[in-house]
Amino acid sequence: MWRLESVHERSEAEYLDQAIERIEGDPLLREQADALLHGASAQEPMITQLLDTPQDIRFHAEGPIVKDHLRLMLTGLYALAEGKLHLIDIEEFRRLKGFEGEIDELEEIIKENVGLFEVFTLVHDVAKYSTITFSAPEGSRGADLGFNSPQSHHFDEAAHERAALRGQYQDLFKEFSAMHSTASDREIQVQFSLTYGIQIHYPHHGRKIHAPMYEDLLDRFCEAHQLPSRDRDLLDDLIAHHMEFNTDFGREKVSSMRRYMHLAKKRGYDADDFIDLMQGCLFLDAVIGSKRLAPHGYWHDPTPLEKCLRSEHDWAPERRMERAKMNESKESRERNKAFQGAGLDGLSLMDLLGMDAGKEFGISLRRIQAAILGKGEMPRFEKKIDQEISVRAGEYYKQVFQKGE
Repeated sequence: MWRLESVHERSEAEYLDQAIERIEGDPLLREQADALLHGASAQEPMITQLLDTPQDIRFHAEGPIVKDHLRLMLTGLYALAEGKLHLIDIEEFRRLKGFEGEIDELEEIIKENVGLFEVFTLVHDVAKYSTITFSAPEGSRGADLGFNSPQSHHFDEAAHERAALRGQYQDLFKEFSAMHSTASDREIQVQFSLTYGIQIHYPHHGRKIHAPMYEDLLDRFCEAHQLPSRDRDLLDDLIAHHMEFNTDFGREKVSSMRRYMHLAKKRGYDADDFIDLMQGCLFLDAVIGSKRLAPHGYWHDPTPLEKCLRSEHDWAPERRMERAKMNESKESRERNKAFQGAGLDGLSLMDLLGMDAGKEFGISLRRIQAAILGKGEMPRFEKKIDQEISVRAGEYYKQVFQKGE
């Protein structure tokens, strides 16, 4: 995914935390996210269980249960899809000089694959319910209550023990919430964590997607979203490795990018497509959907995506120029096709202007096309010609805007 310049008309920048706070406060986005979660839960008992699964405030301070994480991911997805959020208008990403085009292209990839990212959101953490384990520091109230899962509880044979401790945690949290009924869910999550010190883990939950019951669930969601088999295969790997995306790009490692390029090649995917989608998953899951808590308040960490973009470039910098040239050539062909369709190509304008081929006409042609692209002033001719150029320019804009440009 390499494009050198941003095509999005920039607005005033806002910091990531401000942007997420703004879209979180949008009732229409929240309703849209809740509608998908409710519908999925009504159809699939595993989603009902997932939504009520406890989560750890150290990594997920957006709320006490996984539903809060998924809702925030979907809110970000729909904000991008509806143009209520633009990545290049986020200050932390705007500072990545030289990456403007790639950031715009990531936004386009997300918009073009809303169904795929909806399914990723619904299914990527589905095994958290069955894999959940607990730990608590020695001397904490959580440790005194037995919230320290032994290593043996990490294996499938201990499903009953994990379920029992999960139920005890949920009962304890429910009782604590009833005692703090006037507080918000986030406030309760903070106070509960401070009171009991319980930490939550989901060993290898991403890789559990390969279990038959989760594979079947993924099949059903892909069918419901009318995703092609290619997207189904991609989702299998995107979900299986999503925790590794988060940890690998928590640091800037070129070798991590090599690993995912190799995975794509091994699976028969287009490597650029796989990396594009991986970055979309990383953005929605680790950047948008994961709220952190610090002494100064809640915040979101943009660095996993930033380091992923840098790692992609550092792994093979020559690919950036190759892709940029390919994109530029493709855009030029599409632009010329639109000029021809609107009667703004060389032959059509030669007839309209009554000019012969030559240096003078070449200058007029370049000035007209540059003005239509917003890169200069429109030259003036006689009134009828000016009016006709204006009509043809309108036809050109109609064509390119219909294609989403």
